[in-house]
Amino acid sequence: MSDNRMSRDQITGVGCDVTNCKYNTIDSKCSASHIDVQNDRATTKSETYCATFCPRGCCD
Repeated sequence: MSDNRMSRDQITGVGCDVTNCKYNTIDSKCSASHIDVQNDRATTKSETYCATFCPRGCCD
């Protein structure tokens, strides 16, 4: 297993400020097993978005 992953296959070192995402932890980290960042035509950070986002209580 890579040094960049935790034992439960969660990505380490990825922050998340979206407090209503089910993958956001109490210490503002992403607990998803993978992330998808979309917009293949993005030229700036603000033109990208996290397609892994799932509102708390809505997704499995």
